[in-house]
Amino acid sequence: MRILLLTSVGAVAVLTASGSVLAQTAPSPSAGEIPTVVIEGEGQAARNYRMGDAQDSGTSTFKRDSVEARAPGSGDVNEILKALPTVQFTSTQGRATRAELQDLRPENISISGGSIYENLFVLDGVGVNSRLDVSGTNLAAFDDVGNGSAQTVWMDASLIGEVAVRDSNISAEYGQFTGGVVQIATRAPSRTYGGEVYYGQTSTEMASFRVSDRARAALSVLPAKPDYDKRRYGFSVDLPVSERLRMLAAYNRSEARVTNYPSTNYVALGNLSQRSVSDNFLLKGEYDLASDLLLTGQVNYSPYESEFHPINSRDNLLESHGGGLTAKLGLEGRRGLANWTLDLTHAWSDNDRDGPAGTIQIPTTAIGFENCSLGASCVLGSVGPLTQQQSDTGLKGRWEQQWGAGQLRAGFEYAHIEGQKRRDETVYAYLGGVAGLNTACAKDEGMSCIPGVYAAARRNGYAAFDAKASIDNFGLWAEYNFDWAGFMIRTGARYDYESFLGNHNISPRLSVSRDLPWAGINLTVGANRYYGRSFLGYALREGAGVTRGYMRTPAVVNGQRVWSDNWTLTNHTDTSRWSNIGLDTPYSDEFTIALNGPVAWLGGEYRIKGIIRESRDQFASSAAETSFYDTETGTTARRTTRTITNDGERSYEGLSLEYVRDFGRNHTLSFSTNLSHTDATNISYFDMADETEFEGELVYYQGKVVPKLQALADNQLEDYANPFIINADWAARWFDGRLRTNVNARWRDSFTRVADTLVNITVDGVRYDVFDKVEFDSSVEVNLAATIDLVKTQYGSALLDLRVNNLFNTVLDQDYTSGSQPYQLGRNVWLSLKYRY
Repeated sequence: MRILLLTSVGAVAVLTASGSVLAQTAPSPSAGEIPTVVIEGEGQAARNYRMGDAQDSGTSTFKRDSVEARAPGSGDVNEILKALPTVQFTSTQGRATRAELQDLRPENISISGGSIYENLFVLDGVGVNSRLDVSGTNLAAFDDVGNGSAQTVWMDASLIGEVAVRDSNISAEYGQFTGGVVQIATRAPSRTYGGEVYYGQTSTEMASFRVSDRARAALSVLPAKPDYDKRRYGFSVDLPVSERLRMLAAYNRSEARVTNYPSTNYVALGNLSQRSVSDNFLLKGEYDLASDLLLTGQVNYSPYESEFHPINSRDNLLESHGGGLTAKLGLEGRRGLANWTLDLTHAWSDNDRDGPAGTIQIPTTAIGFENCSLGASCVLGSVGPLTQQQSDTGLKGRWEQQWGAGQLRAGFEYAHIEGQKRRDETVYAYLGGVAGLNTACAKDEGMSCIPGVYAAARRNGYAAFDAKASIDNFGLWAEYNFDWAGFMIRTGARYDYESFLGNHNISPRLSVSRDLPWAGINLTVGANRYYGRSFLGYALREGAGVTRGYMRTPAVVNGQRVWSDNWTLTNHTDTSRWSNIGLDTPYSDEFTIALNGPVAWLGGEYRIKGIIRESRDQFASSAAETSFYDTETGTTARRTTRTITNDGERSYEGLSLEYVRDFGRNHTLSFSTNLSHTDATNISYFDMADETEFEGELVYYQGKVVPKLQALADNQLEDYANPFIINADWAARWFDGRLRTNVNARWRDSFTRVADTLVNITVDGVRYDVFDKVEFDSSVEVNLAATIDLVKTQYGSALLDLRVNNLFNTVLDQDYTSGSQPYQLGRNVWLSLKYRY
């Protein structure tokens, strides 16, 4: 925390103090004088993205105008990455469940077949990657906060200056990923005074809801439609304090509120409103120390809060936290022929949870609780608070210069990462309530025993704990770019050491490109190894996840059942144990080949890219190990444990085609498509690898009994891995640029996957699950964005912004069925007003 304060305060104080004297002499407008106003022009249609040069064949860059033109009304920057053929999104997008409608976190993405947890996200040079367990989605789990994100901190699209995505052939400068690299840069402070304020919203009245044919056939009566509203607003101010000092201050807020309908047994509670809030506070500055030396600094505070009411209990409001803070103090300079940077960074993320500590299940036959629920019992309370935080403090530098016949680039990184997960007191779930007028309590137990009413006969105790883990990470990298007989070669290597696993990892990187003598074609070939990063989730579960089950019986005294504190331990479960003996760092080996160049006759440019990746030593869970031991009370209890392994594997083969063309100043088109196949033995770190989970398990497949592994062999990954996608985008200017439109579409093909049909068959007296090829339907989503200048004067401009998602009101997932929440979002609209000065 001391480093956090020093970095945060220093980034602001140093910049402000540096320009204070100069600010005093800065000219100011005379009284009554109208200040000069610069209104950003819309000189040409915003190109979708720009392809990297030959050696960076896997790089795509979205500039600020592209982000503004294509970002959805929600402000989620990740959504614009749908234009890239190697970026995959979940097939569950578009479901209108309460959780989905309320969620304001950025969408998870898979890049080049990698796990959604194994991308490298960098925000203004600061790593914002969670090393905690963010795989859980159950918001009411006792031992996990189900509201985590692979990105610890995220920014609203209105503040973004550039997004660069690297999906293959990645420079040695970047490490600790086996997916892809996403670099997000907030916009730089302007050299002229200016500002922007905006407000946008969407709601149930601005949306239509669709139901798949399968869900409609399964339901005789459709449930009530979702009820929600969302809003997004904020402002930014550019303050050029002097010729040398430039500042940017900004605030953005997104809100979502949904109606949560209780279960049938708790209809008396009425409908409950729950909300999520995401904030961005940004203060950023640049100061020219000299003509060849720039000082930069910034502080970004981005908290996230989300409420949740479980539908099958009372008095149960949970509030989950997310987001956090990033700070950076940096220098950029030139020395002779060399360019260099040096950055001190800090990132802190908060994944805490607040709520009632413990649950009690009370029979509705108990006096006074008859109307608590319509069922046989009534549950009060919730899973209680948890503290879960991560901090990352780092120093990194980069140097590049012309050396000999080529260019040398090198750098270093050091980071200290700490993670903590804590529950301050044991939380109990009381069960098996026994009601009766003859109930007596040996002592005051609160709600777990009420005289003359009821007493709980069983309880589960979720133990208090305070688990901490830390990592010291060291990285060195270097690469050399040179021309050898017409071949442009980039050769390099990266060294990483993390104290947590204790492994020394060297990852070679090689990229070779050559201009071919036909039609301006360039050929690039790359061979690279990428190492992942350590995961603290298992270490932080070492003390967590200890659950003990207890039972008690009353003593009968003078006709009274006297319940005392004589709990007997019956079972003991440890969800995981950390063991770092012999564990390797996950890695991915990649071979890529790319062709790019201009398109004859048609104009524009293209890129054809093939990527093969084999990822090994991925983290996975062992099978559960059960043992029995004697307790201190003389009974026998059961202990269950799991450990982390390197049994996980992934494989990816992809072939993509991209085409971009500008038509004058008013139109730009882009097109991309990808054919791919992705295998994975496990999705989450806490899943068992297939070889472990299915070992010895038999199923019925295509007319015979076979091992389950044989039936699933070489199966396509179900989610984040559609084998065939097509993207198209058209941006245009109308009426001399006063109206700007963008239409983008993404089509996902249907595919067949071997899966459980949920049917059983008996063969020779043995019952088996029936597996067969299941068809997943195709889908297409078309989105429209339109921005019109309502008023444009020397005092600024007012704009009306319209974002229409799912323009043609299609059903995005015909395979989705749910009895309680079957709806999907059809056409839905975001409407915003902006004023720019």
